[in-house]
Amino acid sequence: MIPSGARVAIQPQREDALVYLPRKELIRVRRGNAVYDQARLSTGIYLIVQGRVKVCVTLEDGTQAAAGIYGRDEFFGETALLGPAARPERATALEDTTLMSWNRADIEEQIERQPRLGLALLQMAVNRCLDLQARLEALANEKTPARVARAVAEFAARLGTPAEDGAIHMAPLTHQLIAEYVGTSREIVTFQMNQLRQAGCIRYSRRGIDVYLPALKEHLARAIR
Repeated sequence: MIPSGARVAIQPQREDALVYLPRKELIRVRRGNAVYDQARLSTGIYLIVQGRVKVCVTLEDGTQAAAGIYGRDEFFGETALLGPAARPERATALEDTTLMSWNRADIEEQIERQPRLGLALLQMAVNRCLDLQARLEALANEKTPARVARAVAEFAARLGTPAEDGAIHMAPLTHQLIAEYVGTSREIVTFQMNQLRQAGCIRYSRRGIDVYLPALKEHLARAIR
């Protein structure tokens, strides 16, 4: 029984945009090729059917910052809904990738038919903002070892699949890519990944990365103390 006067936290229902979007023709992008870039701007949102995509922006000093790394059943390219004045970005296939795409007119038309699609996209945008806020807080308050460990844990949770030995297995990620995501150098990421491997938190090779989440979370907790 709930005590009188007690407040109960009710988790809002998350809408699934895929429920309201029509199937589109598949787009195949080879590894290393751009889905869109500054010369060919995005005109809508993309869904990853198979593969992985990196979305990055170029900073004033010319370095690349990874705004997001996305995998199967995840959307990207939503900044196109703001129009051509939005900040240019580049989306690159990290492996051979299959996509679906809906342009701005498709989205507007479908929202008129299925208004809850608008709510689903709004929820997605808010969650992206919250994730970015968490990354900025980590960048401001945490040292590099904690940021690298946190990024690996995030990628495992989002992009990985359970393995028989209890690990989470995911396709390989280059140290340069992780460096762009956490805001440091490739050399520092290589050192920190070796530290995580020696601590028994991860195992990696060219075939992929096995992440032992309990050990990694314990390591992260020590790193942020």
